[in-house]
Amino acid sequence: GSADIVKRLFEGMLRSVLVCNECGGKRVMLEPFLNISLTLSEEVERLEAENRGKHDPDAVSISIESCLDHFILPEKLGDSVFCPTCKAKTATQKQHTVSKLPQILCLQLKRFDASRNRKINNYVSFPAKGLNMGPLLSHWCEVSSSIAAPSTTDPPDGSAANARVAYRLYGTVNHIGTMQSGHYVSNVKVDDQWYHCNDAIVTRSQETDVLDSEGAYLLFYIRE
Repeated sequence: GSADIVKRLFEGMLRSVLVCNECGGKRVMLEPFLNISLTLSEEVERLEAENRGKHDPDAVSISIESCLDHFILPEKLGDSVFCPTCKAKTATQKQHTVSKLPQILCLQLKRFDASRNRKINNYVSFPAKGLNMGPLLSHWCEVSSSIAAPSTTDPPDGSAANARVAYRLYGTVNHIGTMQSGHYVSNVKVDDQWYHCNDAIVTRSQETDVLDSEGAYLLFYIRE
């Protein structure tokens, strides 16, 4: 059925790990996904701190690659978590990596910051082809612990430089407007021609227009 088609094309698998800072023990959970949500608010804050006083906040530009790099960064949890090995609550790190990549990759840019009741309007750059998702695979980037025994799945050179799983862009959904009101438009590539879709109005478009367009919200990539 249609649900099977969606799963076959869009479903990937995230690998979520909790690592105890005391014993190095790992707890692993696999989580299926149909899209990967990328936080923009933290990216904006980080870049604003680096460019303090140099730019208007909305003028700080972000790349999809930097968002993906930060998606897989280990995070130190604020609260201690019970470790079954230590039999006590311990300081713990959490990390998301990609266990399995889908045929069609959907990336969601989280532009709506409900906690501050604002939309993040910053421009996010993204490539038309050659988006490399290989370094996000668990095999190459999963956190280890100096306390834990070395993993037998670690790559020989410990580098993700050789990992390459490339994707090319074939569609976007863009949001024009504010948190309170707005309008969605889309761009889609058919037989090497881009089309801009605004309700019932469909016009030819150029790749440069798509890459420079305002308010990219969903990016659709297909495996090369």
